[in-house]
Amino acid sequence: MEMILENNIIELSSNKAFSIQNIVKLDGRLSAYPPNQGGYVPLNCYLLKEENGAFLLDTGYLYHQKNVLDQLKSLLGPDTPLSIIPLRINEFMSVGNVKAISQNFNVIGYYSPHPEGADWFDFTDEERDLSLKDIPTTIVRGMVNCEVGEGSGRHIDIMSAPIRLINTSWIYDKSTKILYSSDMFNYGIAETNSEEWIINSIDNEISSSFIKSFLLNTRYWWLEGAKTRLLRENIKKVFNSYDIETIAPGYGKIFQGKDLVKKQFNFLDEILLELDKSNSIAQYVPRNHVR
Repeated sequence: MEMILENNIIELSSNKAFSIQNIVKLDGRLSAYPPNQGGYVPLNCYLLKEENGAFLLDTGYLYHQKNVLDQLKSLLGPDTPLSIIPLRINEFMSVGNVKAISQNFNVIGYYSPHPEGADWFDFTDEERDLSLKDIPTTIVRGMVNCEVGEGSGRHIDIMSAPIRLINTSWIYDKSTKILYSSDMFNYGIAETNSEEWIINSIDNEISSSFIKSFLLNTRYWWLEGAKTRLLRENIKKVFNSYDIETIAPGYGKIFQGKDLVKKQFNFLDEILLELDKSNSIAQYVPRNHVR
């Protein structure tokens, strides 16, 4: 699978899948990361593209609006039918630029767990843009299968994330063997802002203990002492159901390679077993206390 880095756009699969990135320095303000975590991470939106249509997964923060619009314009014609899937309907990283993108591209549909998607996206001006309500919303509940571009034969599965804090979707694209994992597997952090944004070595320095601490010091603080058996089963079901060669998270570096993917799922399973109530005691920990 060829991957090219240019102007913060990574081509994950030739003219089929792109990571649209904006790099940020971690300084304690990004809730997806521990408050004491330093370094740099990409904020990833993903464009899935075919000749007759495209899907955009997440839209980025409002702060990066100009960058995101320029990046999309370099990849997508103004008339190409575009559907938008916010993977986390309650987070600005997912919905921040839906309105601007809808006003600048041929957006034909939203995918949302809520029936009126436009009500969640129109929050940036004093006056509402009522034209957004003319864009239909497909309700995402359970498993939803979609075709990328009419007649392309390329289908993606939208599923409820098997581990989540808020309403979150994962997406699997069979044609490229990519799993889009939203805010899970997002612990690939760079020391500088000029590193490669793809991890493809199974011998990288990310350890199980680092991932465990990462989870407990972010939005997965509640795992310690929880009943994790069903979480483990549902996560294993995703891994066993799909041929995954790449994990593409909403934040952080991208993981490439089947063995590396398997290693991340194994790490997660081991950590969830260790945190299960049979092995750990639940406790309240303030956000500024690092575990």
